[in-house]
Amino acid sequence: MTTDTPSPEKAPDGTPETDSPETTAGADSAAVGATEATPAAPAEPASQPAAADSEAAEPGAEEPAPAGEEKPEPPARVLPSDEEIAAWAAGEDVASIGTLFEGLKLQRFDAFNAQIRNKEILPQHWQPISTDEVPADEVFDGLPEVSNLRQRYRDQELARQRLGAMKIAWRELRGKRPGLWTVPDLMAALRRIIQKEIEVDFNALLSATRDLWSAMTLPMGKEQVEILWACIAVIRKGTKK
Repeated sequence: MTTDTPSPEKAPDGTPETDSPETTAGADSAAVGATEATPAAPAEPASQPAAADSEAAEPGAEEPAPAGEEKPEPPARVLPSDEEIAAWAAGEDVASIGTLFEGLKLQRFDAFNAQIRNKEILPQHWQPISTDEVPADEVFDGLPEVSNLRQRYRDQELARQRLGAMKIAWRELRGKRPGLWTVPDLMAALRRIIQKEIEVDFNALLSATRDLWSAMTLPMGKEQVEILWACIAVIRKGTKK
């Protein structure tokens, strides 16, 4: 028994029907339309600008130097000349004297002291300190030599600066009276100040000590000023900037 297979419909002239050109063209157009309708892959977003470029700089912020441009070096310090050191030793006020000790490292300070000792300007040893106790500030304020300096400095602000700096050195020398100081005492106090990184006005300290010695009637005072003058000259010679 055979199964009848349906035959394709025939055209009126007896030939089988096929897709018409219009049908074929419509199918092709639909395929093309489907292709065109397919959305393209989204483009990758542009890279975000750097935060430093997009955000406004904070007030007071230092603008970065252009690439390849070196930052300018800080201005050189004003150092005293030999003539200014001599004038300072004679009693004049020279602000740059203290600059020699500002920012001075302990190793460098010790190297200067070695040169000073080699020239036999100072003894070959540090001044010993007999006690670790620091007297009260009232003891310093009541010393006769401190009172004399306070009367000499009629300007109260000048007196406050210089006596305040001398008080710091007095503490580091554990209360040794400034009237008994010698240059080795002062250098020992300076060394401890530098070692501990204590903030002090070096110009005020040196000038107050000079004024104390220059006011003495005994030759010892003038002698200490001359020794200090020689020490500062050595440090100035070894300080380039």
